[in-house]
Amino acid sequence: MNFKKLFKSFLCLATVLVIAACSNDDCDLDHIDKLQGLPTLKEGTFPEENLTLNVGELYEYSPKASSPLDIYYQWYQNGEDISTDPSFTFHAKRPTRTKVVLELSNDLGKVTLENKVIVPGADYSKGCFVINEGWFGHGTGSISFYNYQTNNIDHWCYKNQNFGDVLGVTTQSATLWNGKLYVCSKENNQLVIMDPKTLYVEKNIGHLLPNNRQAYEFIGINDRYGVITANGDFYRVDLNTFEAVGISTGSSWGGCGSGIVYNNKLLLNVKGQKIYVIDIETLCGDLSQYNWQNQFPFETLDIKTTGGTRFVQCGKDLYTMETIKENIENNLVKINSNWEIEKKAIHSNYIPSSFGSYREANFCGTPDGTFYYIAGGSIYKATFNDPAPSEAFINYTKEGYNFYGASIRINSKTNELLANYLTEDYQKNLIVRFNAKTGEKISEVAYDGYFFPATFIFN
Repeated sequence: MNFKKLFKSFLCLATVLVIAACSNDDCDLDHIDKLQGLPTLKEGTFPEENLTLNVGELYEYSPKASSPLDIYYQWYQNGEDISTDPSFTFHAKRPTRTKVVLELSNDLGKVTLENKVIVPGADYSKGCFVINEGWFGHGTGSISFYNYQTNNIDHWCYKNQNFGDVLGVTTQSATLWNGKLYVCSKENNQLVIMDPKTLYVEKNIGHLLPNNRQAYEFIGINDRYGVITANGDFYRVDLNTFEAVGISTGSSWGGCGSGIVYNNKLLLNVKGQKIYVIDIETLCGDLSQYNWQNQFPFETLDIKTTGGTRFVQCGKDLYTMETIKENIENNLVKINSNWEIEKKAIHSNYIPSSFGSYREANFCGTPDGTFYYIAGGSIYKATFNDPAPSEAFINYTKEGYNFYGASIRINSKTNELLANYLTEDYQKNLIVRFNAKTGEKISEVAYDGYFFPATFIFN
């Protein structure tokens, strides 16, 4: 005779009889788990309140559980399998905010217990963030931290500072705005707002855009509104309610990429179109009057941009890259406050960003009018008066590695230029830090994993 099956049948029958007998509201079912035969935790053997530890401290979880059947233990830390032992020791190795989960199970079911462990002291001031797309189809985007002092990469920083919370799928861009970091992902958690000093989340909006639109970039407008560009039109987002209102101009359905607020206007990069110039007051006003018959008004500048092209403001002037025809005609463009445009040719083998597989462009600059871009596998340092230097500024190469993602970004405060490289199998990553004045290498760090780094953010 199978006593285990007989016992389970008896427990199920007993539970049904007890629940039927206790159908009145005043019946106490606090011990229903015990009646069902599920594991029962001894009171006081698992913390009921959050724990706070200092770096270097340990905490041992030693739950005492009973069950008429064999008990199985499964521990998780921020969603990751950790152990199947009856006890678990948490090591506070670094500042984190961690959710510890214990599943107690037997053949009849399981009981789940949760506890949060806070190790304060997160400090991301001595390096830079790497925004990772993530491996599409296998996981979410993430944020890594390149620590200049230790020359190491700390991965999954956002997740580890937020009890296992994650970004969306294909995290493509991030924007520092009004003291907060706005991170956009194409799908799922499309907008996540966090403190850039600690990465503590302030708001995870979840799926924000309708009609399965992919989110590309966040552009701050004012204290109340921002804009999110997408693979089809663009959206005004209320930063209090997070209502996203689609804005159609009749010709922006193909996709909108990067943008900037300049001279009381929103300049917007639109697929297959010239740069849109949008009035901020109109954008922040009543949008209910606009539809496919009465479309949102805009003007254009005679500049043709692609994908996630960048805008660099130098004093009262604004600069960007124009691509007339890839590998044939590219220009560095100057826009002044009177909306006058001047163009100068750069190297023809500059590779612009794309709308097909959206990413930021490998063009950046500083407020003093120094620009950096990649052409023919080398990094060029240019000015508007010398947009196509005959000699490359940096010719760094490493066998098997090529530029990836936004590729280069400049920290104008420290005069450091960071470059991002990846192997053809997408598994080996390399970040190199250069002196932006001399081109000399300061440091480099290599690491493995399918991270697909998209861009850098400097605190």
